[in-house]
Amino acid sequence: AIFQRDGATVSCAVPITFPQAALGADIQVPTLDGKVSFELPEGTQTGKEFVLYGKGIPSVNNPKRRGNHFFTVVVETPTKLTKEQKEILRQLDDTMDKKSTPKRNKFFDTIKNFFD
Repeated sequence: AIFQRDGATVSCAVPITFPQAALGADIQVPTLDGKVSFELPEGTQTGKEFVLYGKGIPSVNNPKRRGNHFFTVVVETPTKLTKEQKEILRQLDDTMDKKSTPKRNKFFDTIKNFFD
């Protein structure tokens, strides 16, 4: 139910936490052969696609050859936070600068230029 297939290629979406995306983490990725450990780089954005070579469907003509397994990470935004967690996130937000969020800043600069 979590996998999609296109020929010998398999794909899936893997939810991750904001701290995992920001700091990097060793995550477990489900494959047809079981879970595989993957080192997620720091600063990973939601929608980023990674590939596990040779972890897809075996080829009909050559069973020793396999397709690849692609997975897309989805950063999950917490829906219920404690008071302490909210305060920590507010403190983090107060320390953010333009270097921390380049896409956001480019977006708002574009809007600003549009209305000028």
